[in-house]
Amino acid sequence: MAPREKQILEKVLEKITPSENEIEAEKKISGEILGRLKGAKGKHVDVQLCGSVARNTHLRGDRDIDIFVMFPPHISMDEFEKEGLRLGMFVFRGHKWEKAYSQHPYIRGVIRGFDVEIIPSYKVEKAEQLQSAVDRSPFHNSYLLAHLSRQQRGEVRLLKQFLKGIKAYGAELKVGSVPGYVTELLIVRYGSFVGAMEAIAKWKEREVIDIEGHSKEEEALKKFDTPLVIIDPVDRNRNVAAALSLNQYSRIIAAARAFLKKPSDNFFFPKKTNPLEFAKVKKLVEKEGLIVVAMGFPKNELPDVLWGQIRRLCKKIIAALQQKDFKVLRSSEWSDENSEIIFVFDLEANELERIQKRIGPSVTNERHSEEFLKTHRKPISGPRIEEGRWIVDIERKHFLATKYIAELLKQLKKSEKSGIKKALNKKARIMENKEVLQKYKKNAEFREFFSTYLKGKEEFE
Repeated sequence: MAPREKQILEKVLEKITPSENEIEAEKKISGEILGRLKGAKGKHVDVQLCGSVARNTHLRGDRDIDIFVMFPPHISMDEFEKEGLRLGMFVFRGHKWEKAYSQHPYIRGVIRGFDVEIIPSYKVEKAEQLQSAVDRSPFHNSYLLAHLSRQQRGEVRLLKQFLKGIKAYGAELKVGSVPGYVTELLIVRYGSFVGAMEAIAKWKEREVIDIEGHSKEEEALKKFDTPLVIIDPVDRNRNVAAALSLNQYSRIIAAARAFLKKPSDNFFFPKKTNPLEFAKVKKLVEKEGLIVVAMGFPKNELPDVLWGQIRRLCKKIIAALQQKDFKVLRSSEWSDENSEIIFVFDLEANELERIQKRIGPSVTNERHSEEFLKTHRKPISGPRIEEGRWIVDIERKHFLATKYIAELLKQLKKSEKSGIKKALNKKARIMENKEVLQKYKKNAEFREFFSTYLKGKEEFE
């Protein structure tokens, strides 16, 4: 490691490592909660602190405490949920809490400034025997405690902060990024932050990491259709990097190369991006081909579940536009996860030529020729023969992208299912320029998103 690089990493690590006071406060509150649960009457057989706090790999300022209440495998799901909620509410007596939902309901809330989650799980012998999705977490905890050295905990923190700095960190489907567990496994695999950077910079189009050697590379690539495949050390049937999008995968590789080329603490603590001036935004919004679509955020829908549906809808709209010969240059999605979902599409042009040249089959292909001529009985021009093929000029049915998207939204209301259907039914529309600019003025979160989108530049470059 070069002296400058070492100096940068030492300073960053100092900033992101929790203080002794933080650690003591975490130990105190988690110990109190564990004690309460262990002494509580119920059908649970074990209680365990899990997550990054348990492994001491969390960043300074993180105040998340995840406690798993474990039940024997033989109790029914109804009992499991009932008992899990009862014990969760018991912990939060006198404190602010709410019922949250993953695969099953659990209780989360705030105790003395800490975000605490009381999560019920089954106590199974092996992760492959899980009865609920969270049953793996205690196995993850045990594995990492056994495989991460004290020094490597700091290396994990550096990798987390680096990914956070380039906006590629987080377990939520919204960001399609790297969850905390994956950062820890990367350090187990590559040994250190610098080792991880050097390896990531050389990642191929598709990469497989299988620390425990559960399967052959070819098998893993065939089984999991994602750019990065990381086989869960405790469960050979799970790819823990499944949520990582191709864009984020590529962003991490590019950022690793940039850091190795020119190390800087800006990768960890990027300078705040100034929003674009309103006059410039106005000019860009009014340019040809920029289309903004809005719809409501449905009530009682989990954001992390809905984000998958939001992304699929965006891809559907793009595919439909391309099928009609509209060239989509780029797109993005945004939501406040409360009241609104917004899609941005940048097209080469909003309007196509009304007359479309349709190239038919070779004249020598009699059957296809007859079908083509039968289909185009009344063209604007033709049929004629050019370079041995039938040609007709026809009038496009859809030559305005905005008009076509408006029709498409009506169709999608009927065909889509689940949460995204509810969203489409909540005022799905193309936003007028005036409405977009008003939102840019009033909504800080949207302003940050829209500025970043319009700039169209990777911030670490």
